Amino acid sequence: MAEKPILTEPMKAQVGKLVNTHIMQIDRRMIDQYLDAMGDPDPVWRDKSAAIQAGYADLPVPPGLITSMQMEGDSPSLHMHEQSHLKGAVDGGGEWEFYHPVYLGDVITVTRKLVNIKERQGKLGAMIINTFEVTYRNQRSVVVAKGVWTTFRYSTEE
Repeated sequence: MAEKPILTEPMKAQVGKLVNTHIMQIDRRMIDQYLDAMGDPDPVWRDKSAAIQAGYADLPVPPGLITSMQMEGDSPSLHMHEQSHLKGAVDGGGEWEFYHPVYLGDVITVTRKLVNIKERQGKLGAMIINTFEVTYRNQRSVVVAKGVWTTFRYSTEE
């Protein structure tokens, strides 16, 4: 038996719109916590002389830390009121491109825009597939990275 569709016109109307913006300054503690969690021993991330010897202008930020910053601005579901009835969520993965190094002390603005939405049937029933474009700009408005990220949202209503 086919499930009742859960993709609504108000949900579709959000495509192309900004979901949220988050601004963070990269500090030493943030970098150290990330590196400790990842177990990354590369001195280029912690030692300025090693970074400069490796060709960086200053102490760079590991690219993986940048990708994690998108979640610092809260889950997109907290900003997408049209989907508030969809309680279940699964990370569908993402792809990132890095254009310029990010350095200790940089202020990064992360913007997340909904670029596509569709409905599919899955093992758990009807699901909404949201695709976001995430843009990372430094304090000079230079785009340092971009990503495309997907989430799967499920209805938990009876």
